[in-house]
Parts: sequence; C-alpha cells; structure tokens
Amino acid sequence: MQIQSSAVLAAKERLAFVRAAVSGIEVMAAYQSSRRWHVFHERYAFGVCRKAAAGVRYRGVEERIHDGDVVVREPGETLCNTFVAKPAEFKMLFVDPSLVANAARELGHSGTFHFAPFAIRNDPDLFRKLYRLCASIEARRSALEQESLFAATLVALARHAERNTGAPELKNGKRAVERAKAYLRERFNESVSLKELAAACRLSRFHLVHAFTSEAGLSPHAYQVHVRVERARSLLQKGISPAIVATNLGFADQSHFTRHFKRIMHVTPAQYARPGG
Repeated sequence: MQIQSSAVLAAKERLAFVRAAVSGIEVMAAYQSSRRWHVFHERYAFGVCRKAAAGVRYRGVEERIHDGDVVVREPGETLCNTFVAKPAEFKMLFVDPSLVANAARELGHSGTFHFAPFAIRNDPDLFRKLYRLCASIEARRSALEQESLFAATLVALARHAERNTGAPELKNGKRAVERAKAYLRERFNESVSLKELAAACRLSRFHLVHAFTSEAGLSPHAYQVHVRVERARSLLQKGISPAIVATNLGFADQSHFTRHFKRIMHVTPAQYARPGG
C-alpha cells in the first residue's frame, strides 16, 4: 500500500470561504481535506459532511464523524480532530449568534438554541436542507433563494435544539474556565498575564492552565490568539487593511498577524478579504 505524504495530501486540499447575500452568514467549503482541524469561533457553525471518517473532541465529548453527519458547534467553543481516516468533503455554515437568537424567538423558544455535543444522524431532511443552503451560497445564488433556504434550515435545526434554552449548568471547574474565556474575549487585544487571569477566575495559575486546556482544548494564550483571528475575520470583511487589523487586535506586527491567521484559517488575510470570500 502506498502512503501519501502530508505535503501531497495538503496539495490536494481545496478550501473556499464565501459570504452569503444575507449579512452575518458565511460558508467554508472543504474538499479533499486530510488535515486535523483544531478550531475556535464566535459564531454558530453548522456542518454538513458528505465524506468524513474522523474523531472529534468537542465540549469534553469524543465521537466519530461519518458520511452523512450534521455537526453543530456553538459560539465560544473549540473542537479538534483526534484522527482523520480519509479525506473529507464538507461544508460549514457560520452564522452570527444574533441571527440564531432572532430565529429562536420567531419559532417560539424562550432563549437561543442550545444543542447537545453530538453529531446529528438519521435526519436526511436536515442534511438535504443544510447542504442546499451551503451550495446556494457557494454558487452565489439570489438573496431571496438564500434567505428562503436559511429559514427552512433553521426550522429543521430547531427540531434538535434542547428545550432548556438557558445557559447549561456548570460545575465549579467549568465555571472558572467560562470566566477565563469571557475575560480573554473582553480583553482580546490586550496583553493578559496568567497571574491576572488566574486572579479573575479565582484559581491558582497551575489549576487554571490544566482546567482550561482540558476543557477548551487550547491553552489560554492560544485561545486569545484564536479570538483575535476571529475578530480579524470580521474586520477584513469590512475592507480594513491587514496592517491596520494587526495593530488594532494586539499583534506585534503584520507578519505576526499573517502567520497566525494563515495557521488558523488556512488562507492568508489578503486571500480571505477578496470580494465574495
């Protein structure tokens, strides 16, 4: 059996970011992707997997993702692949939390949607609607078509939302980690020391690093970098230059920003900022 190198596999991978006609929605389409993803985002992410065989760790739960699965990720969370068994083909729909909250209210939910940390299986209607929506955005169809498909998709997703839509109950360690996440998001462009962060969370530095890394899948520093890159994404969409973005978000310089952005988003800031994604 011939084993292909990681460089060959990476060369076959194709990624595309396309912004929807509906403000606050974006699609990432991935083809022949063999990378082990380790990501953070501040939006909802709804993924539709045409081809997948991989292990994923998300919110402390490990599971396998297969062909035909729909995955749901909530804002402020991280996920990582534990293994990748074959090249994947999937589309990921990113949606601003305000759009999901508005949809939840219109559908009669008392709060925003909250989903269990497991892939959604055996719902071909949801898979079909989500895939059609992502394909419509990728093909840059009309705004009316995209808006209609988005509404239909949210209705299908609502079937899987947990009814206790308030914040999930957290144990003490998780509460401290959530405080640390909030602190880093609020001070995303500042230099935050571990001592300062530990004091804000009322944990020792050592306990905080252990709990944070175990719960979030990233160190506090890496989490803050991911937050900065996520904020950079929205600024680049508005046409702000990478140099100004780097300065405003607390990066040492533009090259430092570009290096982190490409590592996390897998495209350069300039490539991401191009019209249409």
